[in-house]
Amino acid sequence: MPSTKPRPSGSRRLSEVELDEDEVLIEGFIAILDGTNVRITAVLERTCVYVDRGGDRRLARKTDLWVEADKLPIRRRGIG
Repeated sequence: MPSTKPRPSGSRRLSEVELDEDEVLIEGFIAILDGTNVRITAVLERTCVYVDRGGDRRLARKTDLWVEADKLPIRRRGIG
């Protein structure tokens, strides 16, 4: 179920985006890393996996990734 919590718009570090206890950030979104758009393929606790131009998977710290917080794919965890 998608989250209905309003998020402030504007660019911010992914590490600054607050999630509620029952919310999960879903992979498959675009972030900016060192001025370049990258597609996030996995979200971990402090890092994310992205695919570089050569097709290799790489790790990036959430503090280095910039996103539009109000456009992130966030969903609520199911019960059970």
